Amino acid sequence: SSSSSSSAAPGPKPKEPAKKALTKACTARPLTEEQLNVGPPRCRVPICPKCRNGVLKPDGIFFGESLEPAVLERSVKQSAKSKVVLMVGTSGTVDPAAKLPLVAKKRSGAKIIEVNIGETRLSPIADLCLRGPSAYILPKVLEALKKHPKFSEVIEGAPKTEDVS
Repeated sequence: SSSSSSSAAPGPKPKEPAKKALTKACTARPLTEEQLNVGPPRCRVPICPKCRNGVLKPDGIFFGESLEPAVLERSVKQSAKSKVVLMVGTSGTVDPAAKLPLVAKKRSGAKIIEVNIGETRLSPIADLCLRGPSAYILPKVLEALKKHPKFSEVIEGAPKTEDVS
C-alpha cells in the first residue's frame, strides 16, 4: 500500500441519499389504493395521490438533503431571539441545525439544556445536561415545570408553531 498526503479529511466518502438510489430503479407512477393502504411494494417510491407528481416521504431531512432556505432562515431568526434551547436526543453533529444552539447562546444569551443518553459535541456549551432516555427525562421535566407558579400563564401565552416568525 502506498502513502499519500491529502488535505481532505480522512474517512469514508459519503454515500448518495437512499432516495436517489431508489429512483434509478423505480418508475414514477401513482400507487394503487391497495398499495396506499398496505404501503408501497419494494423499490417503489410512493407518489403523492393528490398531485400525482411529487414523491411522498416523511417530513424530515435525510442524509445529503438540504433544508429549504426559508426554513433555515426562520430557524436562525428564532434561535437568535430564543431564551432557552432544549436539545433532545441529537448528536449535535449535523450542520446547519447543530449551529442553532450556538446562535441562540451568542446572540441572546440563551440557556442551553441538553437531554441525551450520553455526551455529544454540543455538551460543552450546555448549561444543563440531563442524562438518560428522553422518554424518561422529559416527563420528569414537565412534572417539575408544572410546579412553577407561572407555568399556566406561560403555556397559555405560548405562540402556536405557525405563529413563530
